[in-house]
Amino acid sequence: MKRVTQTGADRAIEEFLRVVPGARAVLDELIASAPERHADWARGTADDLLEFLLAAFSRPVLLPLLREEDGAGGAEIRACFEYVESLAVSENPYVDSSVHFGILEQFLESEEILLRAYRHSLPVTRAKIVAMLEEYPETFRRLRSEL
Repeated sequence: MKRVTQTGADRAIEEFLRVVPGARAVLDELIASAPERHADWARGTADDLLEFLLAAFSRPVLLPLLREEDGAGGAEIRACFEYVESLAVSENPYVDSSVHFGILEQFLESEEILLRAYRHSLPVTRAKIVAMLEEYPETFRRLRSEL
């Protein structure tokens, strides 16, 4: 397995555009819809990483891929989880919190999405999914055997 390079908040948009398929179109659409609100994104910076991850990545890109039947979007979903892993390996508390709330907790939409995310995730992300699930004992107990 290739070594994952850490992506900090200062490079989140640059890596998003480099790694995630269709990222440029998503980002351009968001910037066009609210140019003043997303002016920092147009400059390649995310002043609010959590907002960026929710608006540009989790909701429009990652969750729709996870809602598809298994096997669909294979290359795209792999690329998305490479991006997630590059953020997840960061030791910066701000990045860690943004990943937790902006990506991982979004998997709680359904058990199917959570299990698909777990199957596609890389080691650090996987460990963080398990740690998050420990905060939801009923769900964790139900899914533990499938993880």
